[in-house]
Amino acid sequence: MTGIFAIVALSLNFQVGLTGLSNFGQAAFMMVGAYTSAMMYMAGVPFVFGVLAGMVISSIFALIIALPSHNLRADYWAIVSIAAAESLRLFVNNEKWLAEGPFGIRGIPRPLSSLFGDSYTLFYLALVAACLAVVYLALERLNHSPFGRVLRGLREAEDLMEALGKDVFRFKAVAMIIGGLVAALGGSLYAHYITFISPATFAPDVTFLIWTMMIVGGSGNAKGVLVGSLMITLLNTSTRLLKDYLYLPTSLVAALRTLSIGVLTIGFVVARPQGILPERKHVVSYGTEEGGS
Repeated sequence: MTGIFAIVALSLNFQVGLTGLSNFGQAAFMMVGAYTSAMMYMAGVPFVFGVLAGMVISSIFALIIALPSHNLRADYWAIVSIAAAESLRLFVNNEKWLAEGPFGIRGIPRPLSSLFGDSYTLFYLALVAACLAVVYLALERLNHSPFGRVLRGLREAEDLMEALGKDVFRFKAVAMIIGGLVAALGGSLYAHYITFISPATFAPDVTFLIWTMMIVGGSGNAKGVLVGSLMITLLNTSTRLLKDYLYLPTSLVAALRTLSIGVLTIGFVVARPQGILPERKHVVSYGTEEGGS
């Protein structure tokens, strides 16, 4: 679960931490990947092609969000993203013919489960770790490329980048698309691991959880996002055991879990806004880029 959410958190970090896009609809890209992959695999399509299809459809959805938002400020961009995400979730929830509506999809097959038997969990762990490594290396390569320098320039001084002749909308749209397809990969892996998804699975609180991972770890720093993903996933899952030791009702444990994560987020925003591992400063000189403190 840490690896799956780390993939999605890295996608959000690429959009928000690197580019400065205020995206509050990241759960929607997970949802597109999860539903597409699950339905295609259950229809007989190979797992890899279902995942790729989810990533392609998620990219298209990201472009649809970006198109009407190119002239909007960051706060309005955030409103558009969460509105689009909720519209998609409510559409899937109300259209029962599409994917069983609010009842969701049950019994999603696990790929290659017959080959690994009792060792399947270890296989899936290796699969998620491999996907996480590929995503991390690819996004870091983009981060340190000329393309990444432009994205950081848009985050720091959009007007200046526009004055230098950069197509601001095109770079923002590409960043949104890349983040969308990576999040779809995480959603696909999630669906085949949990084996059940519904519109409630991708409610706005999932996006809030992913934002927390990025804020706590360090916005703009991929390594920090990995640390934040580990911390928040452990906190989010381990607190469920409180009901067994403190004999608390399940509803109260869920509320305490949300409260603890919220307090942690506020604490980092106030006391350490740069996160556990702050982003390193990038100095560009004579066509080269160097990292500095």
